[in-house]
Amino acid sequence: MADGTAPLSASPAGGSFLIEPPGSHRIFTVEDLSEEQRAMALEAGKFIDKEVIPKERFLESKEGKASKEMVKVLKKACRQGFAQVEVPEKFGGLGADKVTSLLIADKLGSSGDFCVTWGAHSGIGMAPILYFGTDAQKHKYIPKIAGGALTSCYALSEPGSGSDALSARTTAVLNPEGTHYIFNGTKQWITNAAWADVGVVFAKVDGDKFTAFIVDRDTPGFTVGNEEHKLGLRGSSTCQLIFNDAPVPVGNVLGEVGKGHKVAFNTLNLGRYKLAGGVMAVAKRALAEALQYSIDRKQFNTSVADFGSIREQITDSMVGIYLAESLVYRIAGYIDARLASLDADSPDYVEKTMAAIEEYAIEASIAKVYGSEALDRILDRALQWHGGYGFVEDYNIEKFVRDGRVNRIFEGTNEINRLLIPGTAFKRAVQKRLGLYGAIGYLEKKLASGTLAALPDLSDQLAVAEFALQRLKDLTLLVALAASARHGMQLEGEQETMVQLSNLMIDAYAIDSAVARTKQRVAAGGKEAVTQAICAVAAVEALDRAGPAVKRALHNLFEPEAAAPWLVKAEQLATDVPLALLPLRRLIAAEAVGRIGYKLSSY
Repeated sequence: MADGTAPLSASPAGGSFLIEPPGSHRIFTVEDLSEEQRAMALEAGKFIDKEVIPKERFLESKEGKASKEMVKVLKKACRQGFAQVEVPEKFGGLGADKVTSLLIADKLGSSGDFCVTWGAHSGIGMAPILYFGTDAQKHKYIPKIAGGALTSCYALSEPGSGSDALSARTTAVLNPEGTHYIFNGTKQWITNAAWADVGVVFAKVDGDKFTAFIVDRDTPGFTVGNEEHKLGLRGSSTCQLIFNDAPVPVGNVLGEVGKGHKVAFNTLNLGRYKLAGGVMAVAKRALAEALQYSIDRKQFNTSVADFGSIREQITDSMVGIYLAESLVYRIAGYIDARLASLDADSPDYVEKTMAAIEEYAIEASIAKVYGSEALDRILDRALQWHGGYGFVEDYNIEKFVRDGRVNRIFEGTNEINRLLIPGTAFKRAVQKRLGLYGAIGYLEKKLASGTLAALPDLSDQLAVAEFALQRLKDLTLLVALAASARHGMQLEGEQETMVQLSNLMIDAYAIDSAVARTKQRVAAGGKEAVTQAICAVAAVEALDRAGPAVKRALHNLFEPEAAAPWLVKAEQLATDVPLALLPLRRLIAAEAVGRIGYKLSSY
């Protein structure tokens, strides 16, 4: 490891962050990147700076779309080997790990149009074939997709299905000769549709067996609809795919007939945490550009960046990026730890790989929600610092805002992901995959015996952060217990309560990741005044939010008399932390302004 401390632990159970003390496991962070990974990141950064960012306005123009300049840039990125990172060596790739793949997505993510085009091609457009394809399918498609000879896409959504992907109406009926499935139906919101040579398309065999297929562009009866006129990401292609008696060879079934949900959901889990990696790059770029503008812009003879109210927003932006960066690389590190022990030649390799990815479905959903919403908050503030100029095309911020909004919609809407987070945790608790109920029982004993940890010395900011974080986790467990007691097996139908619980879990995982990372940085001898301040601010403010939110949740769950004992417990946990946060927030803002951006990591 880069800091010479203990090696990364075997990855714990997904969701265990909620029931284990802060910093229980050494997590992977960007500080642990190898020299080889850093070299790849440098090359990817150079590519985006040279080949994409100077062309952004042209790429989203009518002329740019007509010239298919984006396809040329995409193919050039493939020729440089960026799409070959996760591809096994026997298919012409590098066979690198999930951290390296995330790192490339992170570095190529600073331009929205290219980021989504890239992700649809090298991520969700290739991963299903890579993981579920036969050897023949992989040999036929993977080298060409990774090398840029073929452009790919992923077609799951339909006009009426939205987030309910399994309600797809596109049908695939086996012809009398048994040689082809005849496709009929329409797919919508398909990124890369106008440019794709091949796509992973989902349809229902015989009207009920949800199945994945590989479909080539030259399939008779297959046409591409007109480009959608979008709010943002105008440089990317988004069209319908239309099938009218289109024959798809039986050899193009991807995985098993009727098992398309495995392909779809595992692909989405991969896409969710990679999306969080991509949005970090946009957030960092937007913050740097907006800070430079706010430093240069004078109002009342003072730089905009020097106003206290603006520095409050700068602090929030820095906190959001540090937490997002911490949590997303943690996920990739956990998955890699599980994959490291697998035999790639074993017949159950794919099954075990999917299990390793699925293990962190809770964390992947959290990454998607936290990353996309942190980005929107950062972009909204950055536009505000520009004043009226933020609303016109003279500066990039208006494009960042337009491009960023869709992140809360695709890869499963944030509303759907919020329901998945606690829903998955409860299911795993019932399956005894997650010791949720044991942790709740332990919490009840602590409350009954009055053995809750005391508030630490306020001069130790990291200790204060750990204290506040543990109280946040305890409050989350309290709501989980109360909700289970009130609704039992019907809890999943109580979406408002599930969302309240989800918000607590999202805060807990994000802060837990930042605290674990900062402890490791301190152990490595780093001067961590700013990162410790970030942890303290994030944890204390999350606890401040959690107290009233938990009380409101309890009032919603119970009548006043029944709620009373629960409220007493909540009062015990929602301790006031009398730490002055303003000096810490000013320290964080000064770091950002002084270095004109987020510079807490270097990779």
